[in-house]
Amino acid sequence: MTRAAFRSLAFVLGVVFAVVPAFAQEQPRTGGVLKAGMIGEPPSLDLHWTTAVITQQITWHVYETLFTYDKQWNPIPMLAESHAFSDGGRRFTVKLRRGVKFHNGKEMTSADVVPSLKRWGKMATPGKAVFKFVEAVEAKGPYEVQLHLKEPASAALLDGLARPNNAAAIYPKDVMDAAGDGQIKEFIGTGPFRFVEHKPDRHIKLARFKDYVARSEAPDGFGGKRTAYVDEILFIPVPDVTVRLAGVETGEYHFGQQIKQDQYDRIKTMRDVGARILKPSAWSTAVINHKQGLMTDKRLRQAVQAALDMEPIMSAGFGHRDFYRLDPGLMYQEQPQWHSKAGGELYNQKNKAKAQKLLKEAGYAGQPVRWVTTREYEWMYKNALVAKQQLEEAGFKIDLQVVDWATLVQRRNKPELFDIFSTGFTFGPEPALATHVQCGWPGWWCLEEKERLMESLARETDPKKRRAQWERVQQLFYEDVGRIKFGDYFSLDVVRKDVRNLPAVPWLAFWNVWLAK
Repeated sequence: MTRAAFRSLAFVLGVVFAVVPAFAQEQPRTGGVLKAGMIGEPPSLDLHWTTAVITQQITWHVYETLFTYDKQWNPIPMLAESHAFSDGGRRFTVKLRRGVKFHNGKEMTSADVVPSLKRWGKMATPGKAVFKFVEAVEAKGPYEVQLHLKEPASAALLDGLARPNNAAAIYPKDVMDAAGDGQIKEFIGTGPFRFVEHKPDRHIKLARFKDYVARSEAPDGFGGKRTAYVDEILFIPVPDVTVRLAGVETGEYHFGQQIKQDQYDRIKTMRDVGARILKPSAWSTAVINHKQGLMTDKRLRQAVQAALDMEPIMSAGFGHRDFYRLDPGLMYQEQPQWHSKAGGELYNQKNKAKAQKLLKEAGYAGQPVRWVTTREYEWMYKNALVAKQQLEEAGFKIDLQVVDWATLVQRRNKPELFDIFSTGFTFGPEPALATHVQCGWPGWWCLEEKERLMESLARETDPKKRRAQWERVQQLFYEDVGRIKFGDYFSLDVVRKDVRNLPAVPWLAFWNVWLAK
């Protein structure tokens, strides 16, 4: 993606980096414990291991990456000092910042960065996408790393290294060695906050890292200088959304995420609470199992897609009409260089007769369709509940299995355990790395033509050609029923008004945030 395209996106998003509330002249204050009411427990604290957003929201205060995004969504250095392409774009050299310390006191060097990148490329969904183009990663001295590319520089390389979700986090080498092929057990990074403890169902506690080595530049989006003003952050699992809202209203929590949108008018009347609206935020989806079970039959997938009426599904999940919209685009309207209506004739068909015809052609005999969902994200449950009713009216039998979010994330990795699961796909600037079309991600949508297009999209630099490739991917998404998109939604969080400098951005970050007296 060109830098001009990124700047266009930032302009269209407008106030996405605006602060809620804004106190521009107030001096930051050090101290205090910030308490964040979260939807539940993360399935892991290993950022390489899972795409679960709650893992990223918590752990990227602890771990950092070589690159991050500025306020115009350009990738910029974070742990990297500088970078350059050479050899006709086939060699990517990163010089590391010197003196950066891990939370265990050791200096970060290429001996940590090289195995971190290799592990990310092997384990993480975006890492696998990027490493299709990486031939080798090697250290060139303690503060320099080179990536040898199979062909001239991938258009998605910097974005892959910058993205926070399932990120290319840099871990100490000995931590990864101890983990082997499993999840890491010690949560040590270079970030402004260090991990202290995880008490399941109580909290995850982070504390200011006193030896943090910040960048010297002014804060810029997620880049520049990061400062830990609060002494501690407590990420507290509060699965009941009404309890999260009540807790912020009473002052028990400073922040509450994923509040029901139908509470918006009430929130506006609360004296000490502000609304944090993220638009765009994500889209709601039912992910279909292409690897094993009933849904490997394309006709059954098409029957699901044909039967659904998205308006009542989205209304049930999000309530307030200002917080959702029906749209076939896999990228958002706020991303004009990528947004498309390709395949849109297959979106929101609400055609029960067509679905019944497809069921008959497939010889469907009432086998239960196992749909895994959760009430920790209440909208996921409500979307699934209404979709279940519509599908059963068309002739399906739906076995709706309601579990906690951590269990859903674990179960979705095992194709023998589900036919469909609920989730949301969050905002991202680069379609070549979009989780919702990756073959290796749970659901395993691995269509041959789509894979070729995605590889070409990651290599291509011409904006017009890239858009045409993405539009074809979206067309295939609907023709092959890669996933089921319900609609776009806009998240509603709540924040105590004594929380300063918290931006309304798609990714939650508590560095550079302070608590007023």
